[in-house]
Amino acid sequence: MTALIRSELLKLFTVRAPRWIVLAQIPLFAMAASGAIVSGAISTHDLATEDGQRLLLSHGGVGAILSLCLGITLSAGEFRHGTVVDTFLSEPRRDRVIAAKLTAAGMVGLAIGVIIAAATLVVGLIWCVAKDVTLDWSVAGRSAIGIVAWQALFTVIGAALGAMIRAQGAAIAASVAWLFIAETALGQLISSIARWLPASAASATGNAPADWLLPQACGGLVLLGWTLAAAAGAVFLTRRRDLA
Repeated sequence: MTALIRSELLKLFTVRAPRWIVLAQIPLFAMAASGAIVSGAISTHDLATEDGQRLLLSHGGVGAILSLCLGITLSAGEFRHGTVVDTFLSEPRRDRVIAAKLTAAGMVGLAIGVIIAAATLVVGLIWCVAKDVTLDWSVAGRSAIGIVAWQALFTVIGAALGAMIRAQGAAIAASVAWLFIAETALGQLISSIARWLPASAASATGNAPADWLLPQACGGLVLLGWTLAAAAGAVFLTRRRDLA
């Protein structure tokens, strides 16, 4: 397994995608958070409260969809370029290959999460200083931990989806459509289940302050449950389907 994981990490780090994912997410978060301050969506009075700071810092998860796309590329990219045949010839036990991909995705997602969480704290601190507000470091710590978990789990979910759907473009389109359209519509139709869906659970994990969301720890467990379900689906389908 160690050699397989090392191989998957090497595949990722020999391309520019992980670096661009990090570089794209930092300004994306900074613009989203700053926009909320400048537009007045988070006023100075709000920023002085726990909920206001949680809302500002939760913007650190807005780019997690890019980490999910990175995970999709890790798996579906092999089918797209045909290298999956060589991979499974080297290791015929497909469940081990999928496990290695998911583990590598989690490791990379964790590293990205740490970088994004650090950038989130820096941006949050800058705005608090600019508005003469004291940053609550206990809130900041919980938000940072949540952002790291959010990024890591979304990357693993992406790798699982890539293994299940295989077509890279279709997997990315389906993920974006589900997270930004289907979940919103389903949540409006059946509001009682909205909090249990992946995007809402991710927001709760990121310590967002909305009353209808699950508590942070519960949201993290729900998101972990979705991740494990996706991983199980990836292993099951990869075992049963032909490579062609």
